[in-house]
Amino acid sequence: MNKLFKLKLRKHLNQGFTTLEILVSIIIALAFVSVAMQSFVLAMGMKVQAQEKQRANQLIQEDLERTNNLASNIAADHDNKCNPVATNSPTKTAYENGYAGGLWNAVQPTGFTAPTVKLLRKADGTEEGKTLTLTRTHVSNDSTNVSNASTNAPHRTLKINYQVKDPSSKVIAQRYVEVIPDVALQCP
Repeated sequence: MNKLFKLKLRKHLNQGFTTLEILVSIIIALAFVSVAMQSFVLAMGMKVQAQEKQRANQLIQEDLERTNNLASNIAADHDNKCNPVATNSPTKTAYENGYAGGLWNAVQPTGFTAPTVKLLRKADGTEEGKTLTLTRTHVSNDSTNVSNASTNAPHRTLKINYQVKDPSSKVIAQRYVEVIPDVALQCP
């Protein structure tokens, strides 16, 4: 009798999976797949944000290189721009009459429109996607106000705050730079 009971028990164990075991395994597999899909979606979102930041920083870098090129090519005027003074006609501060003011006028001339680029650049050079807009703000330094002056010769250093925004005006990247024109370094 004991043999018969053991045989019946072995047959029961070798018959396969029950419906409950199959349902539990399906639920476990679905939980794993759902977690993996959420991770995939999160990774794609992070990739898009990284592309936006990379393109925005590239736009800032391109404009900064253009500004540095202009700073290297400013004409020397050591008599008036090394130690500038405020003027009444036209009304300008000493800072505006210095090398930094001259460089700002070259970087952002009157009627200048902010550069824009598309987010993605294809292999053939065409651009598509979100439009990013570069804005540059002149951080002026009034050389008559000594408490505002960060150096002994603030009229020699151009301070620019760059920001790149998307169409919803969300700031994607920003950078603060100070540019000294090459000729300003030759001042006594």
